Amino acid sequence: MKITFVGGWATSAQQYPRLAASARFLIPFTGFAPTQLCGVIAEGGDVLVGWSTGAHMLLKDCRNLFSGYDRVVLIAPFLSFTDSFPKRLIRGMIAGMENDPAAVVRSFHENCGETDIPDYNPDQTVQLVAGLDFLNSSRIEIDGKFSCPNLTLVHAAEDRIVRRKAFDKVAGIVQNSVIMDIAGGHKISETKLMSIIKG
Repeated sequence: MKITFVGGWATSAQQYPRLAASARFLIPFTGFAPTQLCGVIAEGGDVLVGWSTGAHMLLKDCRNLFSGYDRVVLIAPFLSFTDSFPKRLIRGMIAGMENDPAAVVRSFHENCGETDIPDYNPDQTVQLVAGLDFLNSSRIEIDGKFSCPNLTLVHAAEDRIVRRKAFDKVAGIVQNSVIMDIAGGHKISETKLMSIIKG
C-alpha cells in the first residue's frame, strides 16, 4: 500500500515510527514549504493522510489532487487555525520561540495529548516560527460546497487544539464525505491511526 502522510506543526517521525518507516512521511515547514506540497503529492497513490496543519494545507491547495488517491483521510482539519486557537496564543508562542523554543514546542505537544514528547531540534526554530506565522494568517475560502466521495474527515473528542466548532466548519462544506468521530486528543495513537489508514 502506497501511503503519503502529511503531518502538522512540529511533527516528528518519533511520534509515528511505524508509519514513518512504511509511508512517505512529510513534515510541513521543516521538511517542505507550503507552496511545494502539491508538487510533492501530485503522483497519487493508495492513501493520502493529512493531520492538523497537513490536513489544512491539503484541503486549501491540493484538493484537486484528491482524485489521484483511492482514499483521502484528513484528521483534525480546519479552515483557519484561529477558529479554535486564538491569535493571541499563537503570538505568545512566536514570542516564546525567541527565548525558549524547546519549552514552547514541548508545551504544544503536551496540549496535543502527547505522552512521549519527541526530541526538539534547535536547527528547526526558524522554520517553526514561519509555521506559526502561516497558521496565524492562513484561511481556506470556499464558495459553496464541494463533493469528495473518497474523503474521510476525522475528529477526536478530546482534541484541545482543533476544537469541534472548527472541525464542523470543514464538515459543513464537504459533501459525500465520511465523518469519523473517535476518542482521544489531538495526537491520536499510532495504533488508531494505522487502523484508520487501513480502513
